[in-house]
Amino acid sequence: MKKYILMLAAIGLALPVFADTASASGDEENLTKLGSFKKTDAAPMKRIEQGGKYADNLSKVLQKIKMPDGFKIELFALVPDARHMAVSRNKATVWVGTRKTSVWSVTDRDMDNVADTVEEFSPSVTYDIPNGVCYTPDGFLYVVERNRVLLFPAAEYFMEGSDTVAIAIV
Repeated sequence: MKKYILMLAAIGLALPVFADTASASGDEENLTKLGSFKKTDAAPMKRIEQGGKYADNLSKVLQKIKMPDGFKIELFALVPDARHMAVSRNKATVWVGTRKTSVWSVTDRDMDNVADTVEEFSPSVTYDIPNGVCYTPDGFLYVVERNRVLLFPAAEYFMEGSDTVAIAIV
């Protein structure tokens, strides 16, 4: 009997935490606008420059890694604080989650296996450790944070601006 009482008490404590997932990060107004296809007037997306001395050094390090026959390793993109990746259906976009406050959109527009752009994805959303990203075959991007799960329907079509349709689902 004591186990059940403790479990119910723990559930009772957890419910207020998950009751209003959008307000946990303080951006409920932006999520309401984004879920209604409205603008938020957020700052423009940050862009990470590719190439340079750091990329050259990483490429040198990668050359020293011994790979089995038939495999190779190359630098695709420089992405700050990269953690998890999700690849789009056409393989031209990779979303990268972090343990910080950003999700990055990495695009390879010319399909040469080198990223053309690395941009902040949906900066109008205030992320709280967006560590997990998952892209489904039907075109939905899920971003799992510490305090919620966000759904970005048709994410690959809404990457050109700061406002991307976003819905808090958990």
